[in-house]
Amino acid sequence: MKLACCLLLLATTGALAQDRIAYSLNEGNVDFSVPAGWIAIMEKTDGNPQAIAFQVPDPSAQGSNDSADVTVKTRRLPSASGYAATVEGELGRARAQDGYESDTRHSSADDHRYFVQRAGTRYQVRDSFRLLGNIVVEVRCRRPVLATTPASWNASFDAGCDSVVASLAQ
Repeated sequence: MKLACCLLLLATTGALAQDRIAYSLNEGNVDFSVPAGWIAIMEKTDGNPQAIAFQVPDPSAQGSNDSADVTVKTRRLPSASGYAATVEGELGRARAQDGYESDTRHSSADDHRYFVQRAGTRYQVRDSFRLLGNIVVEVRCRRPVLATTPASWNASFDAGCDSVVASLAQ
């Protein structure tokens, strides 16, 4: 019985791993994975900073200029002591965006959530920060707030963002 449970767990874990695509930045110092349905639309994998941006297909936004996207950006620091200042600088840029409104119900020290306006559409944004050695990693998840978007799609997008942030620790 224990062997059957272990085999089932192994098969499930393998299937879940196949539903994800692995990426790397900073010469392999930052590894993460994203859901297989996300489309890489921009990669800058040399220099400092580095980033990979993904478009997340949203059927409700088809035919419009709105789109959901996730960006994983890294910045190598001279030392880890610059982490707080770097995060504060990124948050300052976020606060300067049109229509900025903090979502304090869901924010924490390393996970800042807010709303902004882009071309007349309200967007929900989540900036998650992690320090890996002397590399600051920012995962920005941004999606339009559309009345036609099903709650199940929003939940799936949020779970995908959670999984990207969690994959940084592996």
